[in-house]
Amino acid sequence: MPPTNTRRRGFTLIELLVVIAIIAILIGLLLPAVQKVREAASRSTCSNNLKQLGLAIMNHESGMGTIPTSVRPAGNTPLPRISWLIPTLAYIEQDNLRKNYDTTQSWGSATNLPVTSQKIKILQCPSSPNPDRKDGDPQTSTWNTVAVTDYAASTSVSPLSGLTPGSTSVPGIMQKNTTVRIGDITDGTSNTILITESAGRPQIYRRGQPYLTPPGLGQQINGGGWARPGSDLDFYSSTADGSSYPGPCAVGCTNGFVFSAYPDPAFGTEGSSAPYSFHTGGVNTLFGDGSVRFIRSSVDVVTFAALVTRNGGEVTTGNY
Repeated sequence: MPPTNTRRRGFTLIELLVVIAIIAILIGLLLPAVQKVREAASRSTCSNNLKQLGLAIMNHESGMGTIPTSVRPAGNTPLPRISWLIPTLAYIEQDNLRKNYDTTQSWGSATNLPVTSQKIKILQCPSSPNPDRKDGDPQTSTWNTVAVTDYAASTSVSPLSGLTPGSTSVPGIMQKNTTVRIGDITDGTSNTILITESAGRPQIYRRGQPYLTPPGLGQQINGGGWARPGSDLDFYSSTADGSSYPGPCAVGCTNGFVFSAYPDPAFGTEGSSAPYSFHTGGVNTLFGDGSVRFIRSSVDVVTFAALVTRNGGEVTTGNY
């Protein structure tokens, strides 16, 4: 019997292309799911960062009798400018940085830069781009020197919001140059914001897209460095595209405005930050009772402003 010739049948070109197309479709379906899971994890980490900061603030209040707030002498000044985070360092396992910080000098001094240039993981949201970015000092025109934070202390409702009488700001819990105690929060700690996200600074973002390029006056937000009182947030609203203020948008349209000069015609020497995150649909926000809640981008301006004030007497519905 003659031997039987057997031939192995391989893939045709068409079959191979079909397989490749199917794999490409599966990868296309899988990637959004992976990105969604990754963002959910980042948002959870961000929320936990704020919870840890809330615990640190409460421990400071328990030990010292006051909530830590920033010291920011007015105007262009040689006097020390000290962020609320400096006395808080000891409560977030950064006591060595606190001990090496000289409170008789400002955060940008040669003595303090070895401390303030240190990146602190708990102060940055993992959803924010470029974690190694640096902020600088507009008072001395020194840039790219200090490490950043994506979180901003809620200090007041700014006159720039159009919601306050005349040129008067309405105080929040973390009001600068003020001794604030729990008893001063008459609106209730569960109804008042301690810290909110203002992510990506000093780079300006509008609706998820970078605008201008730091460093320097006229190129960036005045704020971002974790050791800077200028990184605190005086709330004001913006237009929907984030290009001007005030407007109907309280959260998520921009993380702040251009600081064009020092002092700036509108902001003076104060920060120009705004509530903003890289999460979809809103910002993580720490309240005075230590809870962290996600405030949606759809929140109206009046409601957000009411959550900022510590003794405004407003009634909020919780629908935010």
